[in-house]
Amino acid sequence: MRVLILCEGDAETWDSWSGISHSVVAQLRAAGHEVTCGDVELYGAARYITGARTFARDRRRWAVRFRLGATGFEARSARAQRIVDRHADAVDVVMQFGATFRVCLPPGLPLVLYCDSNFEYSRDGAASGHSEAAALGEAEAAGVREREAAIYASAARIFTLSERLRGVFIERFGVPPDRVETVYAGPNIEMGTPAEPASARPPSEPVVLFVGRAFERKGGPELLAAFESVRARMPEARLIVVGPDALPEQGPPDGVEVLGFVDKSTAEGREALRTAYARARVFCLPTQFEAFGIVYLEAMSNAVPCIGPDRWAVPEIIEHGVTGLLVPPGDPAALAEAMLELLRDPERARAMGEAGRARLEERFTWPAVVARMTGAMSRVLERAGAR
Repeated sequence: MRVLILCEGDAETWDSWSGISHSVVAQLRAAGHEVTCGDVELYGAARYITGARTFARDRRRWAVRFRLGATGFEARSARAQRIVDRHADAVDVVMQFGATFRVCLPPGLPLVLYCDSNFEYSRDGAASGHSEAAALGEAEAAGVREREAAIYASAARIFTLSERLRGVFIERFGVPPDRVETVYAGPNIEMGTPAEPASARPPSEPVVLFVGRAFERKGGPELLAAFESVRARMPEARLIVVGPDALPEQGPPDGVEVLGFVDKSTAEGREALRTAYARARVFCLPTQFEAFGIVYLEAMSNAVPCIGPDRWAVPEIIEHGVTGLLVPPGDPAALAEAMLELLRDPERARAMGEAGRARLEERFTWPAVVARMTGAMSRVLERAGAR
């Protein structure tokens, strides 16, 4: 089929939608579909004007107002509509990433959405202080919700990354269950040849790996506190931190190695990540708020067991006691115990890593995700009639 993809940023690159759009585009083409990409991000004068109209002294609030506010929504929608008008006669379906803009499509041209979150899901995470909803006032929040609801009502199908998010669409936005489908996601990394099985590797060191640029939201401070306890009881333990250029305190604590930002779009970046995962006995991301958690899939693809919070969609990824361990959020003591449990038992960690990779290959691969999407889109097109 012929698919027009609309996304904030260039969907052909790793920079858009945390690499998700890149993976979807690549797999759609690999499956034989024709894909045209439209970038609805604001550039030049439009960006400056939107920035001025949404200004707030608090940079976090300013960023959220820029992305979710009415001014940016309208500017993005106008840009997206021009793209649709150019391509509407040459495509069978429009796939939109997220709900920060809206388009009007001609009769017979269906719209499908791919969503990692929605405003009600974000509102559930407001107490953490890290979701976008936490930065908005009530009137602003009501406007965002109203705009999103109109988009969801117009979509022929909504694809979600998790069952938890699917439930929010159904229960809080009133979307009919048969129009919301969980397709999940895959790891957003090109590691070259598959990682060798854990059983074929030399014994790993007692190393914990963290990967995440948003250090505070991803639970970095909690991890450092827990790791201090781990080191007191297991002095040979090490923690590798990938993502932030530096930790929020002066110098890394004992046993902590900071690799900084690693660009996985480069051969050097991919090799650095491969090496980090090969060294790790455990992957740990005690995130405070997470729409999904694709980085867990990255760890699973490398046969590394995962530790994460028993919240959000994380329990749909990590099978507790089988592929990793789930801990209560905001509990450094429990986090330390979970790390020690796997660091002290390399054979159990190895078995969990292999189970994680098997779970990933069964459910969380881009060929499987896109096959679910295209199957649903084909059914939509059959009902709408061929264009």
